[in-house]
Amino acid sequence: MRRLRGTVYVLALIPLRAAHADLSAQAIAMNCLNCHASGQAAASRLPDIGRLSAAELEQALLAFKYDRRAATLMPRLAKAYSDAELAAVAAYLARH
Repeated sequence: MRRLRGTVYVLALIPLRAAHADLSAQAIAMNCLNCHASGQAAASRLPDIGRLSAAELEQALLAFKYDRRAATLMPRLAKAYSDAELAAVAAYLARH
């Protein structure tokens, strides 16, 4: 019975973890939108990320992280996050 209760408890935490991951992705994505939102990007000549798919965003973020794409600030920002966090941010941005 204890094992069953423990299993139920662990399974109940899975949606909470997923919700937390989405909130983390949202918080990180808000930083992206400070510079890359449609109105901001046009005024500053930065790429408008609103038109990119999740795969394109993730590919770009990973390229910055692993120094396969040159930029001034983005490599430093991307290196602060795990690959999984960058994938979650890309997915969040593509959905919103």
